[in-house]
Amino acid sequence: MGDHGDGGRASVSTAVMPRWWRWGWPLLLLGMAAAIPLLVWLGWSAISNSSDGTEVGAPIDPAEPGYEAFVDPTPTLLLVHANGDRLHGVTLLVLTDPGIEGAVVIMAPETATSQGLLSDRWADSGSTGLADSVAELLGIRPDEWQVVGNDGWAALVSAVAPVGPVSPAPAAGPDGEIRLGGGSTVLEASDVGLYLAERGPGESPIAGLSRHESFWQAWLEQVGESTAPDVIPGETDRGVGRFARSLAAGRYLVITIGEEVADSGVVGLAPEQTASLVRELIPFPVSVDGASSPRVRLLNGHGGAELTKAAARALSRAGARIAIIGNAAEFGWQNTEVAYHSLGFAGHAEAYRDALGAGSVAAEEPIDPTIDITVTFGADFSQLVDGGG
Repeated sequence: MGDHGDGGRASVSTAVMPRWWRWGWPLLLLGMAAAIPLLVWLGWSAISNSSDGTEVGAPIDPAEPGYEAFVDPTPTLLLVHANGDRLHGVTLLVLTDPGIEGAVVIMAPETATSQGLLSDRWADSGSTGLADSVAELLGIRPDEWQVVGNDGWAALVSAVAPVGPVSPAPAAGPDGEIRLGGGSTVLEASDVGLYLAERGPGESPIAGLSRHESFWQAWLEQVGESTAPDVIPGETDRGVGRFARSLAAGRYLVITIGEEVADSGVVGLAPEQTASLVRELIPFPVSVDGASSPRVRLLNGHGGAELTKAAARALSRAGARIAIIGNAAEFGWQNTEVAYHSLGFAGHAEAYRDALGAGSVAAEEPIDPTIDITVTFGADFSQLVDGGG
């Protein structure tokens, strides 16, 4: 007995369920199924009654009183022109109002940051380090980035090439030899990357950016005029494909930033002017970590979507970080009200009232712990906008 030698046969035991379990388990499953509607109802009630963000039961029509929604950040794309570890260009594409208004903001690789030049950050840390340094310089974090080499540029512009005419400033090689340009020049697709990358000996970084500015003006104009379905190859819902199409469809500003160039060739940005430009172009930024601006709920108490846009731009210029946008519970507000929910934000509230040019400031108990100031504009602000005041 008990012999499990090579010729033995292992025994298999079979568990027998108690009779109560065979009946109880189906009953338990039935009870759980019956409880599902109750659990769904309880969860829906908890979300609907929450003050954290937009109420689920709020109107879904943006024109209706009581509508509120979290703000989508202003779309931004950091476009990096580089070949290997050599950085040629840093460009921030901004869709201030997609399809209507936007900007192309160009920075020199020699721009200084707290951790070295942008070109150094690219060589040391790639896209992530470069994006961090751009966020430090501009106070906003790009929500996309894309790297394009010379071959990439050739592909991007191929549908509308040649591009131009472009800046008469020639692209010179390291020994001063003229590679491209001089006079009115048009660029074949294969020439674009070289034209943007070259920097002649002794050429100021800011002067070199004039070629970038001229190229973007010419290319976006040709993209806007083209009827080709694949005017920019690749994806249309993100990256350069999305941003360039949207910019070309509306009004756009092409600008280079860099106010000072040291004898060493290092470019410095003027912080106040840079911050003012960013607030103008990016009303709903993705702020860098630790941003101290109060979180603002902007409510339209008068009606009209264009007024909301005007109010948002005015507040953005004053440094407001708008988190929620929508309508008051009822239209018909005559006077604008800027309510701060903590004494620490009283000064900000005064500045926002001044930025709107109308209304009063008041302390108000907080309704939502994620919001520091609630701005509700009324007919007095509408009169200023309509009257051009």
